[in-house]
Amino acid sequence: MEKSRTSPKEEGQSMKRVFLVGWDGATFDLVRPWVEEGKLPNLAKLMGQGIHGSLQSTLPPWSFQAWSSFMTGKNPGKHGIYDFFRSPLGTYDLEFVNAGHRHGGATFWQVLSEAGKQVVAISIPGTFPPDPVNGVMISGFDFPGEGPGSFVDARGMYPREFYHELKRNVGLHPIDPPILKEMEQGRFDVALERILETTRQQAATAKYLMDHRQWDCFMMVFGESDGVSHYFWQYCDERSPYFVDHPAGLRDSILRVYQEIDRQTGDFMARLPEDTTIIVLSDHGSGGVSDWVLFPNRWLQDKGFIQLRGGSRQGMSRLREKLKQWGVATLPSWLQRFLYRNALQALGRYEARVRYGIIDWAHTEAYFDENPYFPVLRVNLKGRQPKGIVEPGQPYEDLRDRLIQELENWHHPVTGERIVEKAYRREEVYSGECFEEAADIVPKWALCQGYNIGFRLSSKSPDGGWITQVDAKHPGSPFFPRKFSSHRDEAILVARGPTITSGTTVEGARIIDLAPTILTLLDVPVPDDMDGQVIPEMAASDPTNKEAPRRSPKNGHLSDSQDLLSPRKVSVEDP
Repeated sequence: MEKSRTSPKEEGQSMKRVFLVGWDGATFDLVRPWVEEGKLPNLAKLMGQGIHGSLQSTLPPWSFQAWSSFMTGKNPGKHGIYDFFRSPLGTYDLEFVNAGHRHGGATFWQVLSEAGKQVVAISIPGTFPPDPVNGVMISGFDFPGEGPGSFVDARGMYPREFYHELKRNVGLHPIDPPILKEMEQGRFDVALERILETTRQQAATAKYLMDHRQWDCFMMVFGESDGVSHYFWQYCDERSPYFVDHPAGLRDSILRVYQEIDRQTGDFMARLPEDTTIIVLSDHGSGGVSDWVLFPNRWLQDKGFIQLRGGSRQGMSRLREKLKQWGVATLPSWLQRFLYRNALQALGRYEARVRYGIIDWAHTEAYFDENPYFPVLRVNLKGRQPKGIVEPGQPYEDLRDRLIQELENWHHPVTGERIVEKAYRREEVYSGECFEEAADIVPKWALCQGYNIGFRLSSKSPDGGWITQVDAKHPGSPFFPRKFSSHRDEAILVARGPTITSGTTVEGARIIDLAPTILTLLDVPVPDDMDGQVIPEMAASDPTNKEAPRRSPKNGHLSDSQDLLSPRKVSVEDP
């Protein structure tokens, strides 16, 4: 679908362009103080010359769900991507998810392509297999590589021929940095350098495409800002229960990666015409993890909603979990690649048995999926689940009422804090053709003393209880985390362009609002089925008019749970 056309300079006229840089997992909790201290000069320049504000992620703030909502402008009930796994209807099994599972119409770069615009999209999560676009697309970290440190091959690029051009002129495009073994061996300085080098390699791909392709919309996502937070937060946050002040030189590890991405962003800016609209965003925020760990289905058992089996069932579930961890850590990359490419269905069934192996379905009304980040709650519904016992209709609604009441009255036994900030019925959050795959109740998990609480499989509860505290000063202690930060709801949004007034702080923008805003910036009609709204502070024809009209959403349920349709506020900062 590639097309050649005369460049704006050759035509002697300006051409509308939008350039986006994703800083995956970036948070204003880190960005703002570093900008004030002059440590991120390019982002500071964009913030000073344009707009900035928090960007509401999805609920929960999972990467696949958030980036898929960003690229479609739709809630997950329409595009169908809720997590890295899905639960097919009529089974308790799990299934790995990629872009091939996305439903509900085109992404915004497909809409642009159909309108004759040229696009480039690099390393956005949830883009394998790549979309056929009018331009170039390189898949994100969901590309099935050969393990940590592998590269995207021709199967992850559109058009496929671009792989050979890139390899010849730039080199291979990395998926992610090879750091797991280095981290396990305590070679943290080497791991950090590999993160930085991966960032530079990915940026080289983007610079080549900027110099050798015509484009109207260009996007590059750096995943390393998220990865460094996960693995190095404990060295940088003195208040973290896991804080350690050694090895020397790691206190600024997250800052160094943010600074490298800031430098690359500056290099991109230097290549752009002055009238280009530049957008920097993240898919979610980041924050440290607590030393408290929950076993969610144990709590449901205490409340009488689920029955869990002990004995050999519990032992087998623990063994499956150990085997999974052993395989991830030790299987050679060729075998992991083979399994990922040829045995996905079997791997999904195995993961389901790891999570659900101790559940007695015949005596279970509801269960958490017990993923390690943001568990959601499903009803064991008759006619939907294979061994469902809850009748549809009023019994189902009555059960959800009782579950929500219990969830919102759930308190930490030591701190007294709420465990769940609010529990939502799925129809309060999602709507669309993929709605039936959504969990029945979606908790918004509260912070514990300012940190994300951890989650583990109930089969691993040491005493059958639903909560335990980790010995945070001893890495060999039970349930010691491998990742020391988790996701937060508020992402970042920074933008500068000819329709944007400097000094404007945006409030209430949502990640689903970017797709219609980008289309509007490029004079392409917004599809009626997009849930997002145009952000007027970014796309108004008169940038001083903050009351520019926007398209009304068709999905009222989407934002009731997150105040996403409440009147948005705009303030202009003092110069």
